[in-house]
Amino acid sequence: MKVRLALLSLALAGAIGATMPVMAQDAAKDATATKKVAKWQGHILRIDKDHSMIDLRGGQAPANDERKVAYDDKTEWTKQGKPATMDDFKEGSFVIVLGHVADKGIMHATRVDLRLPR
Repeated sequence: MKVRLALLSLALAGAIGATMPVMAQDAAKDATATKKVAKWQGHILRIDKDHSMIDLRGGQAPANDERKVAYDDKTEWTKQGKPATMDDFKEGSFVIVLGHVADKGIMHATRVDLRLPR
């Protein structure tokens, strides 16, 4: 009887131990998925330098959604893939924005790339 109980305990411990790494991997995949880089594109409607925000109109064609993009001093500004300054960006400019979308639907831009007018 003691042998059966010991074997049952070992089998149960092994089953629990085998599922723990799988659960840890699933949690790691979920964390990676939430940090996925989003890509938005469109024309700049407004630039609010006081609040470090850009209002963008565009999206996947034929969408014409209005979206908000936040930027900070770590945001990389480029013009057709080459370094640029924020002063190069004006209302009406076509841009591609890379970053992470927050819960409220506002993207925190890591890179804003100025493209030729379409």
